[in-house]
Amino acid sequence: MIVLVAGATGALGREIVRRLRGRGHTVRALVRSTSAPERVARLQQMGATIVQGDLKDRASLIAACRGAEAVVSTVSATLTAQAGDSFAATDRAGTMQLIDEALVAGARHFVFVSFDTSLFPESPLTTAKREVEDHLKKSGLTYSILHPSLFMESWLGPMLFGDPATATAKVYGEGNQRLRYVAVSDVAELAVQALTTPAARDATIPFGGPEELSQRDAVQIFEKVYGKPFAVTEVSEPELEAQWRSAEDPFQKSFAALLLGVARGLDSGVQPPFESFPMKMVSVKDFVRGIARPGRPRAAS
Repeated sequence: MIVLVAGATGALGREIVRRLRGRGHTVRALVRSTSAPERVARLQQMGATIVQGDLKDRASLIAACRGAEAVVSTVSATLTAQAGDSFAATDRAGTMQLIDEALVAGARHFVFVSFDTSLFPESPLTTAKREVEDHLKKSGLTYSILHPSLFMESWLGPMLFGDPATATAKVYGEGNQRLRYVAVSDVAELAVQALTTPAARDATIPFGGPEELSQRDAVQIFEKVYGKPFAVTEVSEPELEAQWRSAEDPFQKSFAALLLGVARGLDSGVQPPFESFPMKMVSVKDFVRGIARPGRPRAAS
C-alpha cells in the first residue's frame, strides 16, 4: 500500500512512518521546505520518500497525493506553527484541501488524528477539528477518525507537568480527576492498524491509555521513579476558566481550553481499544521510567 503521511516530521508522524515501513508499506512523507533537516534525514533513513508541500498550497498537495492509496494526517499548528499558519488556515482549511485532493487522486482511505472536541470548551482549535471531521465524513472517502486522550509526551512532560530537573510539577484544577494518558507510540500503532482493520472503516474511534489515574497519582509515580519529592503547583479551575474566557489570541484561547478540559477530567472513562486493535500499551510508570533512563529525551516534539 502507498501511504502519504502528513505531519511526518512530528513525533507522532515519525512513529507512524516507522511502523508503516516496518509492515512493508510504501510511505511518502509530506514535509515543508522549512522542516528541520535532521528530521527529514531520519525519515529518509526509515525508507520514506520525501515530498515537499504545505497544506495551504493546493498545487503541492495535488503532487503529493498522486498515486497514494491512503493518507494519514497528524497535522496541527498547535506546537509547530510557522508564519502564515493558524487553526483556520492550517488545521481547518489546509486539512480540508488535503482530503479533497486525496479523493481526486483516487485514495481510498483517510486516517485523521483528532480528539473529542465535545469534551473541551469551545476554541479555534476545537472548531477547526470538528469541521474537518464533518468534511471528511461527507467526502466519500473511507475514513477513520481517531480520538486519543492526553498524550503522555506532552501532558506529562516538563513544559506542562513534571520537570525532574527541578523536581517540580503542575496540576490543573484539584488534580484528582481520573484521566487516561496515552503514549505517542500507541496512537501511532492504532493509526497504522486502522488502515487494515474493518472496525476502523467509516468509524470515529475514542481511546485512552491502559490505566485511569489522576494528575496527583502521576506526580507520585514521578516521585517514586526519581526517588525524590516534587513541589506541586496547583493551577485552579477558576483561574483556568478566567484565562480561557479572556483570551483573544486563537492559540492562547485554544491552549486555555485544553488546560480547562484537563482540570475537569474530561477524558475520564475513555477505554483502551484492545478488542478491535490488539496492542500492548505503555503505562504511565513505563513512560516515566523511560524518560528517567540516561540519554533518553524527556519529551517528544
